[in-house]
Amino acid sequence: MVVEYVSGIKAAWEVAKSVKTATDAIDDAHLKLQMAELISALADAKMEAAENAEIIAELKRQINTRTSLKYIDGVYFKPIDGADDDGPFCPTCFDSNSKDIRLKDIEGAIGGDWKCLVCSNYFQ
Repeated sequence: MVVEYVSGIKAAWEVAKSVKTATDAIDDAHLKLQMAELISALADAKMEAAENAEIIAELKRQINTRTSLKYIDGVYFKPIDGADDDGPFCPTCFDSNSKDIRLKDIEGAIGGDWKCLVCSNYFQ
């Protein structure tokens, strides 16, 4: 959908440039002003479409991350093809801020205790 939106704006941009070239030969100030306004509006729309495409790509990345995480024993892990899961990651930081913060293994702890160096929470 975004690609179609951007393609439509690009096509409109090309048409507007062609019409502007044709109207440059006409000595009508009002028509030239309207063409300038049209081209300016299309340029703004083109920039907004590019920004929206970036936002959509980031949201898709966040959705993919969220749906791929495994919640095991109170912490998150990321599955990796053909290998052990990556992690653990702090559930507090991820659930509240969507940040995948790796937990630090607390040395000497029995059975795997971790601490988040961002929110300072402990997990077992």
